[in-house]
Amino acid sequence: MTTLVDLFKCIPTAIEVPTPLAVCNPSVARVENGWLVLVRAMDPVPYSGLDKPYRSSENWLIQYDRDFLPQSRIRLQDRAILESCPEARNGLEDGRLFAWSGRQWVLFTGLRRGASGYVNTMLLAQIDGDRLSNPVVLPSPHRCSREKNWMPWVMDDTLFLVYSTQPLEVYRYDAGRLVRVRGGAGTPTNSGTMVSGSSQVIPWGSDYLAITHQRSRAPLTSRLIQKYVTRDPEYQKKKVLFFHRMILLDRHFNIKAQSKPFQFEVEGVEFCAGLAAQDDRVLITYGVMDEKARMLELDPSQVDRLLGRKARRPNMARIAPPIETGKPLPTVDLIVLNYRNFGTTGARCLDSLWAQCDTSRIRVKLLDNGSPDASPADIREYAQRHPRLEYECLPENLGFAGGMNYAAQQGTGEWLLLVNNDTIFLPGSLGNLTSALAAAGPDIAAVGPITNEAGNAQGYFMEGTREQILAAAAIFHKSPIKRLLPLYRLDFFCVAIRRAVWTALGGLDPIYGLGYYEDFDFSVKARHAGYRLMMCEDAFVYHQGGGSFKQSETTKRLIRANRDLFTGRYPEVALPHKREGNLETLRLYQCLIESGYPVEQLTERIALRMKALAREAPKSLYKRLRWEKAQATLHLR
Repeated sequence: MTTLVDLFKCIPTAIEVPTPLAVCNPSVARVENGWLVLVRAMDPVPYSGLDKPYRSSENWLIQYDRDFLPQSRIRLQDRAILESCPEARNGLEDGRLFAWSGRQWVLFTGLRRGASGYVNTMLLAQIDGDRLSNPVVLPSPHRCSREKNWMPWVMDDTLFLVYSTQPLEVYRYDAGRLVRVRGGAGTPTNSGTMVSGSSQVIPWGSDYLAITHQRSRAPLTSRLIQKYVTRDPEYQKKKVLFFHRMILLDRHFNIKAQSKPFQFEVEGVEFCAGLAAQDDRVLITYGVMDEKARMLELDPSQVDRLLGRKARRPNMARIAPPIETGKPLPTVDLIVLNYRNFGTTGARCLDSLWAQCDTSRIRVKLLDNGSPDASPADIREYAQRHPRLEYECLPENLGFAGGMNYAAQQGTGEWLLLVNNDTIFLPGSLGNLTSALAAAGPDIAAVGPITNEAGNAQGYFMEGTREQILAAAAIFHKSPIKRLLPLYRLDFFCVAIRRAVWTALGGLDPIYGLGYYEDFDFSVKARHAGYRLMMCEDAFVYHQGGGSFKQSETTKRLIRANRDLFTGRYPEVALPHKREGNLETLRLYQCLIESGYPVEQLTERIALRMKALAREAPKSLYKRLRWEKAQATLHLR
């Protein structure tokens, strides 16, 4: 089944609160100055048996700004409700945020343990600062003891509650009573064919949008394979599957369109409790395995694709922000990490910088990472001829992550520019890159240049000697596109990282040893924290590749070991082939052209990337057919 993270090549944002409890099933709502997120924190003990002690269940409210950067986190005080409402004495679960009559409300499921099991009751509560107040217990339309997953729908300042969507059953709230307005004549069977609510119902143009879910058991063959063949440690959690659909409703309570079923990121228990849209951004919040809270951002055009409707034009000013000139340039700590071969790699890298480096804003630091050859002596000699260079030679190799972490501690620049020693900056690249940093919004954590050698969309397919490639790359500066383009991840051959983000995320993880996959790890952490990663196509940096590592068997074993470490840490994160990033960039070009961007500015780039598409096509017939299908929507020929 399709997962949204794979379909749209996105990495979800992690929603976190300062509690030792497991967080899950968040809800989101738009507010005037940003977004509100309600997230549940719980102890799993209540589900382990009636004889077990019940410890804790919490609800937290997080205020985010428009760029989805957290501004405040507060634990909502709910003791008064738990004490006054027997239906909720063991906690308030799975709240859906919504605005009604100028106030913020939550539709909760109240939890009460009884001698015969758990009883769930739907309950409305108002958010009043840091408190939940004015609780209203909602009667079950079918007198069921376990009511969950109703969907709040505010239309013309009237509150409606969607009981289920298959069959469609809707009630109007009227002073504590429920008045049926659609369906509901029979008694629900609670079978696997019933599709109940997940998110709120939100305005979507002249219609309304929601996400529903359906619960089913995993196929027997899948369960047996997980238990006896792959011995999946998550086997018990994957016996039950949740899949979701987007649905479009009109004002008369009719379903106009619905998507094919999808999962968010993994097979198993996923639960969506939040959907919000604002400023051409769609946020979906969901829980994973009752232990993680996530947020995905989609563009409205991607929602159109899911619903099978004609996709609107995406907001390219948001997706690919323009690089505006004239803004004050930031201060930068440029760190070149050298390991071996300084005379043939590091020296060339530094020589390419001096003519375009304004040392009043850019501090250049060279760190030799315990080179066993003559590099330390060569560096000291080089520094005598270039007094602007700060340098240090370490007695041992700290690895790529360790070396960069060490050097980054010593600066104060607003941005860190981490540079491999086997790179050469094309004239003008450093200036173009710092202009891009000046234009980057606060939600952009890192920016990387383009190159000839990288494992993602930053790498162009360019043949020839170093001199020939540098000469051919001049076209990127002659026809600048003056846009930042989004990336799934960044390659750290050369990368600019906002220092505040670097500090907040703790730098690079040294667990990856000498190198490989620490850049992907940092990219994921930045995306989980809600930041975006960008590529500056107006800055070209030549990358030799393998300047520090030779492709020996030892290096190959290191790559495999670090890949296994990474995938074990982030099993939900895809490892897309470079060709997929290349295709996504071409789609961005297409969207730019459709929005009025001059095609002549992109002609050379399109030709190079189309050449790479043909060169990197899969060899197996099955993969090739899927690859050709993926390219079918591309009209750049």
